[in-house]
Amino acid sequence: MNAQIVPGIWFEKPLPDADAHYARLSQEIALAPEVVDHGWGPVTMNRSVAWYGDAGAIYRYEGTHNVPNPWTPELARVRAHLERTLGVALNSCLIGWYADGANDVEWHADDEPELQGCIVSVSLGATRTFKLRPSAGGDEIDVPLEHGSVLVMTVESQQFWHHAVPPEPATGPRMNLTFRDIRIGQEAARSM
Repeated sequence: MNAQIVPGIWFEKPLPDADAHYARLSQEIALAPEVVDHGWGPVTMNRSVAWYGDAGAIYRYEGTHNVPNPWTPELARVRAHLERTLGVALNSCLIGWYADGANDVEWHADDEPELQGCIVSVSLGATRTFKLRPSAGGDEIDVPLEHGSVLVMTVESQQFWHHAVPPEPATGPRMNLTFRDIRIGQEAARSM
């Protein structure tokens, strides 16, 4: 499939068996409130998150230092499917849990130096609006992320586009799996 939204950001074929993946992941994942630090002290965000990945796939953003939990069986199955069908390497996954439409993520770019390759976002549960806007300013684009959708973003696209998931009425909870490839070890330390 490969339906381009903007250069460097596109939809791939939906995840097969999305209902079964959602049910099993809901049982396996250990979530915690997201706490970030924009430079003026810790702030608890209004969504829960979890970080999974290969040993050493440490992800730093907004003052957080995420050491990965080991892959769960179901998360490893989804990862293997994505790597096989997309031909990419994915060594980690940030999971965001949106209990209802009030949970959101503000405008940002995933432009941390340890990211390489692409970010593969899998949406499970309620449909939510994913907003894109040029980082230099301009019109916003609304992209509905439906149950089972697979959105791919190149790391380079993060230089030119910001994204957000705004509050909105929602029919239920949503789980977002953002698979990434993180530099591990000394290479990551040099890039910081």
